[in-house]
Amino acid sequence: MLLTENDIRRIQKLGFSKDFFVRVDGKILKLKNINGHCVFWDPAKKRCTIYPYRPIGCRVYPVIYDISKRKCIIDKECHLWYTVSKKEFQKKCRILKKTLKEIGII
Repeated sequence: MLLTENDIRRIQKLGFSKDFFVRVDGKILKLKNINGHCVFWDPAKKRCTIYPYRPIGCRVYPVIYDISKRKCIIDKECHLWYTVSKKEFQKKCRILKKTLKEIGII
């Protein structure tokens, strides 16, 4: 999951060090994964431990941006993909595009 500088600051305010949850992929900052899931996922409780403070990418999911098609799509690997209304999709797509522009992805 991509991270913005605002995401990182918000999570650091919770007491987490950047080294704990951020990985660098070229110029892109992303959430670290452990055993195939986000570092903040608690598999025993089946929940995100920072849910109210989660990154913007998590907030707009399952709306994702397909770079090759240059458009937002729904990630159908999400088991609740079908619950996203057209209005919600459009709103999340606007947020996602704005964020991706801010961090220089599109």
